[in-house]
Amino acid sequence: MLIHYNQTSDILYYEVLDIPLPELQFLKTLKVAFHHPTKDEVVIHSIRLPKNSTIADVIYDLKTKVELSSPNAELRVLEVFYHKIYKIFPLHEKIENINDQYWTLRAEEIPEEEKNIGPNDRLIHVYHFKKDINQTQQIQNFGDPFVLVVHEGETLAEVKKRIQSKLQVSADEFSKWKFAFISMNRPDYLQDSDVVPTGFQRREVYGAWEQYLGIEHADTAPKRVYTVNQNRHAYEKPVKIYN
Repeated sequence: MLIHYNQTSDILYYEVLDIPLPELQFLKTLKVAFHHPTKDEVVIHSIRLPKNSTIADVIYDLKTKVELSSPNAELRVLEVFYHKIYKIFPLHEKIENINDQYWTLRAEEIPEEEKNIGPNDRLIHVYHFKKDINQTQQIQNFGDPFVLVVHEGETLAEVKKRIQSKLQVSADEFSKWKFAFISMNRPDYLQDSDVVPTGFQRREVYGAWEQYLGIEHADTAPKRVYTVNQNRHAYEKPVKIYN
């Protein structure tokens, strides 16, 4: 028990459970980071439910633990990895096979503008990026990715106004930002007059994370503060083993 990857440790960790182990084996615990729409603090909640539960059950449980902007706010759960959104979970998806060890599970409120999407509107992914100084053709993503509704015929200038309002960026700072259509990690810079949905419609889609609207700027935004919900059902203690 104390040997891991051919290295011996002198510390053994044990966990004190609040329910019998046989019952725990039928449950699944997921760590979900809740992003409030107006606060920088991110609270990580441990959601423990039967393995046959769905994402809808996770959201129902999460609503009892978080502060919502309004009582009628709707939530969604996303899978995020290396500052990209890889999946928006459908409500019926079972939680048994969801992996939160390598992927970050993020919960957030669904913006009002997304609840009445027109037939010609679409949701696109928007990511922050900067150029890799060692590889001129490569880019590095950072910060919090998000999804955004773009309307038919909407120009970049119109989209930028909504993004600036969403991210609460000063006009001086925002004027330094560049926008690009990015496919397969290569930026195609846009002008204010370019119609944003057109670029997404004319490209072959390999995956939602491979085609997105990129925002190039320095990584100077305040970092979100991550805290863990202390209302836990189980806890761990280290035990010192003396030889």
